[in-house]
Amino acid sequence: MFFSSIYQRVIRLYRPICLLFLFSSISLLALAQTNLSFHLLGGYLLSTDAKVNKGKATLFVFQEADTFTDTFKPATTSKRPELPNFKRDMVIGIATPATSKPPRLSVSRVFVQDSTLTVRYIRLADTTKQTQTFVVQPTLVFSIPKQTVLRTRLIENGKLIQTIKQTESATN
Repeated sequence: MFFSSIYQRVIRLYRPICLLFLFSSISLLALAQTNLSFHLLGGYLLSTDAKVNKGKATLFVFQEADTFTDTFKPATTSKRPELPNFKRDMVIGIATPATSKPPRLSVSRVFVQDSTLTVRYIRLADTTKQTQTFVVQPTLVFSIPKQTVLRTRLIENGKLIQTIKQTESATN
């Protein structure tokens, strides 16, 4: 009887501490994922020299302006493309397979978790009638705040398409 009353006192004393520990660990798990803001960069076309994956989307991660300008060239339009600020931003490029009916591409979410940058985008097929006969390489180019990441994942419509390690990111 004496030991059961001591046991009950100990349980009453440590129950709030255990609950506090449980709730703080759950909140730390929720904070482990950081959503990033992104800024779309228009007016760029994929260079003909760029290495792309055949038949599926290709992910590009640029930390420096030199590698970016080697892969993406300004389009020849009347509007000058916006230049990214590589001192505070990094640039993500997505190139999808060439087609005569270009799809609509949009970024749905960009986040970092456990040193992995995840880029989620949506690709919708264009169902309108096209009178074009030339082939277009659809691209999506945007900047995000600089991050230190070990690898980057590309997810298209919920399906993992490509994972690249940081050492590969400058070239592909």
